[in-house]
Amino acid sequence: MRLNELSHAVRFKNKEIIDQQHIPFNLREYAKDGFVDWYADRLSMMFFIQAARYTAPWMKFDGYTTTIKPVHYGFNEPLEPSKLRIFRSGNKKADEELTKDDEFTLSLIDDAVKRAKLANPKIRSVHVNGESVYVMYLHPEQVMQLRTNTDAGQWLDITEAVCSESRAKTPIFDGSFGMYNGIILRESEYVPHGVHSKTQEPVLSVRRAVLLGAQSVILAYGRKDEPRYHLVEKLFDYDSEFGIAAKTIIGMKKSRYTLAYSTQGAQDFGTIVIPSFSKEI
Repeated sequence: MRLNELSHAVRFKNKEIIDQQHIPFNLREYAKDGFVDWYADRLSMMFFIQAARYTAPWMKFDGYTTTIKPVHYGFNEPLEPSKLRIFRSGNKKADEELTKDDEFTLSLIDDAVKRAKLANPKIRSVHVNGESVYVMYLHPEQVMQLRTNTDAGQWLDITEAVCSESRAKTPIFDGSFGMYNGIILRESEYVPHGVHSKTQEPVLSVRRAVLLGAQSVILAYGRKDEPRYHLVEKLFDYDSEFGIAAKTIIGMKKSRYTLAYSTQGAQDFGTIVIPSFSKEI
């Protein structure tokens, strides 16, 4: 597990400068709020690169094409999904083989649950208010396919499953759009594309949904007995410019283990990747 420094900084005119007087808000507070958004996006990028085992050299993220560097995947280079922790519609062997007939359906969720329960070792669920649940992240295009491929009554049951009072007050259900077969369904535009098995380039017609069990991804910080994030403020150019940097020491990794006395080889721990066809917008 590797950790390294991750930081982001901004500079702007100080409060005594005329530029600051032209705007009705405090730039210092605005910058701090911006750091929260920046780190939220960066952690999301790290998480989905690791969880979905995205190994392509670049990705589309927030409308930009980003060349992937260690700071983007949490300083621990992701590997391809292990052979028993990825499956596709129609038993396709590679992401580039998926076509418009391989859209996301409820049967893929059922198959993922079966594989999670029969995995060796079993992918451990999370216990919430006496329930054993998994979490699955889908891209908005996959959610749309799921909605259109499901009859109206069944879709209503899926969405209403997270609306009970006991579930609504539980953090793990917060932000989910439904529940099916013991899986909390969540949507994220950051679910990555597929990866070509030979060229390792992104397959833009595919998205990689991912089922998560307990302890599916490791996140570590390197600031013992101190706040995880540290703000540094500094003045420049005879106090005419003000700068703020937000720093942390962090690492993220998707674990993989070899089971003793087993011939199945090293397998990803706590995740199953489900690529499906998803037209590029």
